Amino acid sequence: MESPRSTAALTCVLALGLSGCVVLSAADRPWHEEADPEALLSALADAADRADNYTLELGFGPGSPDGPDGSGTRLSYEVSDSPAAVRATLTRADGSELVVVYPEDGEALLHDTGDLLGAPTEWVRGDDLLPAPAPAEVFDLASLSALVDLFAGMEGAEAGPAESVGRTEALPLTGVLPAAADGAAAERDAVVPLLGEDASGALDVYVWVDRSGFPVRMESSGEEASLWLEFSDRDRTSFHVPNGDEVSEPVAS
Repeated sequence: MESPRSTAALTCVLALGLSGCVVLSAADRPWHEEADPEALLSALADAADRADNYTLELGFGPGSPDGPDGSGTRLSYEVSDSPAAVRATLTRADGSELVVVYPEDGEALLHDTGDLLGAPTEWVRGDDLLPAPAPAEVFDLASLSALVDLFAGMEGAEAGPAESVGRTEALPLTGVLPAAADGAAAERDAVVPLLGEDASGALDVYVWVDRSGFPVRMESSGEEASLWLEFSDRDRTSFHVPNGDEVSEPVAS
């Protein structure tokens, strides 16, 4: 009597000339087919905490910041570890742009877009020149871990078909953040400034996770506003930090 394995092999050989036959072991299957949503969510915070070189783009505010109407506000953070600095670009709903470089040590460097400050250089030194809120105040990168933790707490996580986010294959996870219990609303402090609304109620959340558990994209939607964050250029983000003759002091008024 033939074993089931030999029968399957014979069937494969006979069918090879017509359509091909591939027998995949578990190790050969795409990683996302074997992924456990709960295990991926539990790895989110650690994976995000280890990142020290990346570009983070955010869209937030009323309407759909990523939609065709261009509503809402967009913010880009380029985070470099060598040299240690952050370059933030804030694009408002009216299309105006503010670019600031934050060296690890020293004052913020403001790009004099449109020569509005009358400075002799394109870059001007001085935290006092920044409008309120400054890009670093719109979203504090120090709160990123808290935001990732919040998304990792989604309930009823369901995985969809794998998708490409930028150049990364990611598994989308969909779930709900239930309404915050009494006294626990502070856990959502990282979301409130971005959504501009009461974030204590239930929120629909979406996370695209790569095979290491890193949240390459996150989305949240409330009743009146939406938020999305997307990472790119991990370990490849770099930019020039203005220095020397490229930077001048504020012009006295």
